[in-house]
Amino acid sequence: MKNNILIISYAYPPNNVAGAQRPYTLAKYLDKEKYKVTVITCENPDLPLGKNENFNPNLDGVEIVQVKSKIGNLNNNSHPKGNSLKKNPISVAFKSFLFKIAQLFIFPDKAMFWYGNVKQFFKNNPQLIDNADVIFSTSPGVTNHQIALYIKKQKKKIQWVADFRDFNYLENWEEKKGIKPFLHKKLEYNIIKEATNLTFVTNTMLQAYQKHYKSFAHKMLSVYNGFEMEEVNNEASSSASDQLVFFYAGTFYNGLRSPLPLLQLVDKVLEENIIESSNIKIQIAGTIDEQTKLQMSKYNSYACIDFLGNLPRTQVLDYMNKSTFLWLIVANIKSHYQTIPIKFYEYMATKRPIINFAPHDAEVSNIIKNNQMGYNINTLDFSLEQSYPLFQEVISNFKRGDYHLGLEYDLISFSWEMQMQKINELI
Repeated sequence: MKNNILIISYAYPPNNVAGAQRPYTLAKYLDKEKYKVTVITCENPDLPLGKNENFNPNLDGVEIVQVKSKIGNLNNNSHPKGNSLKKNPISVAFKSFLFKIAQLFIFPDKAMFWYGNVKQFFKNNPQLIDNADVIFSTSPGVTNHQIALYIKKQKKKIQWVADFRDFNYLENWEEKKGIKPFLHKKLEYNIIKEATNLTFVTNTMLQAYQKHYKSFAHKMLSVYNGFEMEEVNNEASSSASDQLVFFYAGTFYNGLRSPLPLLQLVDKVLEENIIESSNIKIQIAGTIDEQTKLQMSKYNSYACIDFLGNLPRTQVLDYMNKSTFLWLIVANIKSHYQTIPIKFYEYMATKRPIINFAPHDAEVSNIIKNNQMGYNINTLDFSLEQSYPLFQEVISNFKRGDYHLGLEYDLISFSWEMQMQKINELI
């Protein structure tokens, strides 16, 4: 007889957010000979990147159950094409202000408006809990874990795997005072205590939680994110253009991921006539806030930037495969650089060299260094003078056509299939 597994995730494909990929790939790679999988997800999630209507999330052996949130996305349409910067800046600022005010009161996250309906759904369908053997919840948002905690209280013997993709109380709230940090502390402790197993997306994150929750360290392990092997680019050694092309995909988190160090470095090589501006292109796919764009406009290299707007995933992969360097930025905040942007794994799959702007002790910097995937530029105390020699080397290698670095690292071990196998074994 097959074991029944419930996956709880507010975000799930065809939603475009990166957080939808992990629960989907878990559902995909769980052994269907052993498990019957049911996904509980939100019908109208309030997510920033809309839907990919061309993506079919249905999998053999997986039932998807959508429960509507009381407050969510009202139109539930695909994300509009083009650059969102065309919006009225006054309207954007006002909405940003309202969001910041709302954040003072929402606990633990905006999926809280989904929680009540999911709880009622389980009350109306008690057999789902009665028959469940394993529950897998993944955050953010932490509401997913709240739902799993509710299920665990209904069925004490159920195996609960609580998956942390971002820090919650730890690193984000522990230095703050007041009621909300206290509530996060209490909720996170209850999750850590009641979960049968806990998984984290990096070794650094795992070690931080093991250090903080020492008595529960034995039930924790790390499971990286990954990429699909069929997306691996087998033509990575050939360049599609004589231009030096830096490609970036994603957001800048309102400047937390700063694009300015690259622009400073490009400005300097242009000033020294090491390369012509016509031979450099900086491509950016995704959203960008007005303030960050305004800061970027102060640099001469701004003229080299091509803002591509929001693109379908297939187009993003095509741009990646045609780039010279894939541009990665990790914010100078512990809760960011102790995790790994999921975009990194997609970059890895293209087998293009990566130029990484991150703190020197970021986990992604160590992976890039140990596997010779590209170049690391320290941003924790960014110094143009100290970083410039390495960037000169990057430019010189490009001009000689010698910038591919071999790229012979073990791709398979970083694939979704291999990483999800760890959870198969855990269950």
